[in-house]
Amino acid sequence: MKNSQSYILAGIPLLLLFLIAAVYNNTWLSYMSEFLAYLAFSIVFYRKLDRSSINLLAYLGLSMVAVLFKCIQGIDLIFYLVMLLQVAAYIFLSIEAMKYTQREYANKYMLLFFFLMISANIYFVFDHFQELGSQIGGMVELVFYSIYYIALLSLAIVALIYYLNSYSRKSVFFVTLVMSLVISDILRDMAMYYFADASVLFLECFLRFAGVLLAFIFFGTEEKKLKLINLV
Repeated sequence: MKNSQSYILAGIPLLLLFLIAAVYNNTWLSYMSEFLAYLAFSIVFYRKLDRSSINLLAYLGLSMVAVLFKCIQGIDLIFYLVMLLQVAAYIFLSIEAMKYTQREYANKYMLLFFFLMISANIYFVFDHFQELGSQIGGMVELVFYSIYYIALLSLAIVALIYYLNSYSRKSVFFVTLVMSLVISDILRDMAMYYFADASVLFLECFLRFAGVLLAFIFFGTEEKKLKLINLV
């Protein structure tokens, strides 16, 4: 069976569970669907993954533990622990991407484009965080959110550097994975602190599912030889 067929067979039932959880606003079903997605794709991608990779094992392990802890709701300490687990997972994901990034001297046009993209990312994340800050109740929660979004922004910067240095299939999967993580987190905060609109929950669940799948595709894809793209 082709890999694409395996993705479809494993993904469609899990995606339906995600979307059902969004329709009924059932957070427990949503988290269980996410955990099942990790288990299912671990089987589908078993032969393609480098099981000796510390970054792979750490990212998947920390992400799965974080999902399990999400099921325990209403306890602030658990909420903060989940954030720290996700930050740690993002660090290992960044380290994996940096393994394939080569430092080169940049021409002025690529540097300009790079700094414009970084500035745009910082602006949008900072603007979202400002709006979020007015809704967060305590200083401790604000500190944890600050740490979390700094890690998320750092991951986005790594993704941009990796993509602009490579243009390989693996880098495309990585930057798409990071975009899914960032946007799904922003939508999650919208639903949590502003309004739990069905369309917001629907899209957030879809992107969370895409993030799980893209993580396995990224780790399971071999890096091709870097093209002659000069950046940083």
